[in-house]
Amino acid sequence: VIPKLLLCVSFVRAAALQPTCLSAPFRRAGDYIIGGLFPFGMDTTNLTARSEPTLVTCERLFADGFIWALGMKFAIEEINNSTSLLPGVKLGYDIRDTCFEPVVALQSSLLFLTQNGTTSIGALCDYTDYQPRVTAVIGPHSSDLCLVTAKLFSFFLVPQVSYGASSEKLSNKELFPSFYRTVPSDKNLVEAVVLLLIKFGWNWIATIGSNDEYGRGAQRLFSSAAKNHSICIAYEGIIPVDLADPKAKSQLEETVQLINKTSVNIIVLFAFNQPAQALLEHSIRVGLGKKVWIGTEAWVLSDIATSIPNIQSIGTVLGFIMKAGPVRGFQKYVSELLSSVPQDGYCREALGVPARAPGSRCQRCGSLHGLPARLRSSQVEPVYVAAYSVAHALHRALGCTRAGCPRAAVRPWQLLHFMNTTPFEANGQRFRFEQARSTNTGYKLILWHWKNTTLTYLPVGDYEESLNISESKIQFHTADKKEPTSECLRECKPGQVRRIKGFHLCCYDCTDCPENTFWSTNESSTCTPCPEHQWAPARSTRCSDRSERYLFWDEALAVALLTLMAIILLLASLAALLFMKHLETPLVQAAGGRRSLFALFVLILLALSSCLYIGKPSSELCVMQQMVCALCINACFSTLLVKSLEIALETEFPRWAPTFLPWVTQGRAWLLVALCFLTEGLFCCCYLRLGPDSLVRDYKALPAEVLLLCSTESWAAFALVHGYNICLAFVCFLCTFMVATPDDKYNAARGITFAMAIYFTIWIFFVVYFATLNTVLRPVTQICTILMLSLGILGTYYIPKCCIILFKPDLNTVDYFLSSTKGRPEDNSQ
Repeated sequence: VIPKLLLCVSFVRAAALQPTCLSAPFRRAGDYIIGGLFPFGMDTTNLTARSEPTLVTCERLFADGFIWALGMKFAIEEINNSTSLLPGVKLGYDIRDTCFEPVVALQSSLLFLTQNGTTSIGALCDYTDYQPRVTAVIGPHSSDLCLVTAKLFSFFLVPQVSYGASSEKLSNKELFPSFYRTVPSDKNLVEAVVLLLIKFGWNWIATIGSNDEYGRGAQRLFSSAAKNHSICIAYEGIIPVDLADPKAKSQLEETVQLINKTSVNIIVLFAFNQPAQALLEHSIRVGLGKKVWIGTEAWVLSDIATSIPNIQSIGTVLGFIMKAGPVRGFQKYVSELLSSVPQDGYCREALGVPARAPGSRCQRCGSLHGLPARLRSSQVEPVYVAAYSVAHALHRALGCTRAGCPRAAVRPWQLLHFMNTTPFEANGQRFRFEQARSTNTGYKLILWHWKNTTLTYLPVGDYEESLNISESKIQFHTADKKEPTSECLRECKPGQVRRIKGFHLCCYDCTDCPENTFWSTNESSTCTPCPEHQWAPARSTRCSDRSERYLFWDEALAVALLTLMAIILLLASLAALLFMKHLETPLVQAAGGRRSLFALFVLILLALSSCLYIGKPSSELCVMQQMVCALCINACFSTLLVKSLEIALETEFPRWAPTFLPWVTQGRAWLLVALCFLTEGLFCCCYLRLGPDSLVRDYKALPAEVLLLCSTESWAAFALVHGYNICLAFVCFLCTFMVATPDDKYNAARGITFAMAIYFTIWIFFVVYFATLNTVLRPVTQICTILMLSLGILGTYYIPKCCIILFKPDLNTVDYFLSSTKGRPEDNSQ
């Protein structure tokens, strides 16, 4: 800092003693001088073209800044007239213009730091005994200027009390140990805005800040707070402060277009009056539509913004302004001051402009017309309180009593202790600098209330530690006069998760958790899958254990299948009894005799084997199912094979018949049946070795249950077991389907042919369904196959013979069956 100060000494000597025209009358001598930095003017004219450290001038008057400066002047004069505060001590003031420009504020700040009675700053190692020109400084107003000047004053530990800088950066006591402010920080303002959004349920908003420390800092704090309260910022923009910049217009137009694309109804604007005015003008020109604008004191009280043509069309304006009451006697003080001389004359007289100097630099400063109107809305109390905070600290530093104050030298740094620890009174209230070196007086919420073309600021709420709103007083400027909605996200219900909407990470829809997933926590963005052994319905908050699913004995389908099985068992049993009673008759002998009884017994076992597929399966049952079915079919087909070979030898190979018929008609035929059965048994052993069916628990087939079923482990083993029976059936079919018999004779081959055809048909359908089904219908398919096969063999081979025995006994003779038996009854061969 010291080298910079040395470089600026020459600048101070050349320019600091030449005050800008607007600050000329705001100086008064006193025992202790209080410096003031106020924006009398705005719109600097020669800053960009400035090549020498010459005086910077402003183009026009800033009425609020002029009123604030009068507020400091009024407060010090009131203190000087007080008998209780600093009795016997006269405060002086030196109020300088900042023009809202750091270079101008820095010039005045350097002047304040010059050694008392000189215009130079000494380069010292120890500034403990250094006595600058001023004891304390009031101002400046904006955060940008304070960040520049506060570092300078903090080096010398000169107390600086701002009446408008709200940046949270200035709360850093390490960087700015001598900085104070009589306004709340942006952190408090942001909390108030967030509570307002929560109150109305607005969580889909846009936020815009001006490209300065106030706008950027407040927007940064607001973005963080909004995220913590589930408020989604659809668009976050920065608007230019320098409206003379050629790119400013395009930036403003782009901002309005992007706001329009987001379809938000709520816009939070952190900006001073000029950037805010430019944005509102572009919004009206583009036709943005009626929105709810949430503003701050920086622009909602500005006559510049409210004077925009057709400003009523922007919608509803809600703004937070500091709770600052009117300063008693101030309006009368200003009125008397302005009425003492004509206003145009006062402008020249008060601003130090000679009447005979038409070309002087104050020519464009403007008049004070309209100043009384600004008095009603301008916040003067923060300036007033700032002056009193310094006076009270000085009072205690001097050790004043009611009798008077000792005249002693007071260094600026000696005031800091009293400002940090001691409360003070001003304007009938009690104040104290908090931990953040600010006075948090709270905010008022106001509404721009239009009546025709007249604007009034209607109080509708207040904020200190909590937000209180009189909703009945708020009349929204919408088509239906109702509260607008601006909602992107909402609180998801139990069993719902957030699904991000578009490219806004904080905006989401609520989606029900699908089946077999559940909602775990409020912050979860995905549904958690249930464990494999559990399930959950849609929109569930927990998982439940799965119930087991298989073909139950008492369900309708199982009962129907058991009924069909009972019918088949009854038919097979009746056929067996009938065959046994008429065992010696030609018809039974032609059908196979005792081998037919064996086949009927096997069919009964085959039908009963369907019970293996009903009820809860086990590993043992899964192994038994295919083997029992295959062995029963093999035993039945082996008896039909013997009969088929007999028919083939008699009809197709009569020359070989004498040699081979004894092997298929006499007792040795049982050897062929046993050989076929033993071969099937060998294949069953291979089936057990290669991979028998095993019990599996299928968690995917059914949504809420675990499916218990027997799964085929090896299709090769499956094909080996059933393929052998297919071969037997194919041989039977080849031996019988071409046999021709006269119409008046019994055709023993026709029943076998039909039985085998039915078997092949059933097998084709069975394989197709069995290979593709993986549900509770899989055992149903196997049961149906077994029962249909049993019924098919009964219906095509045995039942027709039973009908002949019962209804056509005259056909059950040797002559009728001569062509098929060749006169050799089966009992003779056994």
